[in-house]
Amino acid sequence: MQEQQQNEWFATWFDSPYYHVLYDNRDEIEAQRFIERLCAHLGLAEGTRILDLACGSGRHARVLHALGFRVTGADLSRNNIQLAREHAPEGLTFIVHDMRDPLSDRYDVVMNLFTSFGYFDTISDNAKALESVHNALDAEGLLVIDFMNADKVVRELKTRQELRKGEILFHIKKEVVNGRIVKTIAFEADGRSHFFQEKVQALDLMDFQQLLGNAGFRIENVYGSYQLEPFNELNSERLILICKKV
Repeated sequence: MQEQQQNEWFATWFDSPYYHVLYDNRDEIEAQRFIERLCAHLGLAEGTRILDLACGSGRHARVLHALGFRVTGADLSRNNIQLAREHAPEGLTFIVHDMRDPLSDRYDVVMNLFTSFGYFDTISDNAKALESVHNALDAEGLLVIDFMNADKVVRELKTRQELRKGEILFHIKKEVVNGRIVKTIAFEADGRSHFFQEKVQALDLMDFQQLLGNAGFRIENVYGSYQLEPFNELNSERLILICKKV
């Protein structure tokens, strides 16, 4: 698996310091309000065991921990995990983990947030990730997937964009290739030319219904925003799925 990871875009891009330069404007307040609203809606009791799967640098995990839950954050990127640990309060755990691999601990809830699914080259890897989650959840445990509304994203795709962050000018190109939204990022920094790509499968609600059903989950609720508004394929910004292990 390690050799395979080295050839996958997320293994290099998420560990690059330039990733954090480009995405330096993550909305911490929006993340906090969403997590608070979501946990209240789910009626989670204090001490609930939660896994933040593909946690990045830990912004959602820190909010969950502050709400009184027993939280573990897991991410493939060693740099992200190191950064998360540097800002982690006592009792908040972070681990380096590929979501396709089995998990050793058990959880009541697994959260996969901010479009952190569908990065793989094959659909079968999605099934591996969901199987791992299913096995790690206790009976009737919950899986929360917060994904983009791929139909809306594809319709409104901005094909070219330039973003300046400090002294770095990022040249960004977006296109749909073989059912994936591909974002190409090129820039000059530290005397070198750099080139990275992000590739996310353009999964829609029907895709998730099939994937989750095959993995042993039942979709309980579908929302279209961080305010937990009903999902609408045309207008919703997000595709948020609340799923129960069956």
